[in-house]
Amino acid sequence: MSAQFLTHPKKIRVNRAKLRQHLRGTLDQVKGRTIVEIAALDEKDEKLLIDKGYFDELIGNLRAVMETLEIATDQKLFDQILRASETLREDTRRGKLHSFEEAFREK
Repeated sequence: MSAQFLTHPKKIRVNRAKLRQHLRGTLDQVKGRTIVEIAALDEKDEKLLIDKGYFDELIGNLRAVMETLEIATDQKLFDQILRASETLREDTRRGKLHSFEEAFREK
């Protein structure tokens, strides 16, 4: 799923009284990237109801971004990757490498 899609959920805003009165209906609205914001007088007291699958996908993408940043900020490792990429292109052109399908196909 694209970052744009993940980072721009559909929001439904309800106050706490409405949530208590219509709990089941409100919970039914929380699907996919549709979230429910529970309003409060103070913004720091506001809460979110979020679909578990959507939450898991957000966390998975956050972890991937953190891992990418760790690699990109490790200058020694990043330089090794860049040097290896040059030989990988040449090896691919010469047919010395196996495709993903060849390497991981089930027998």
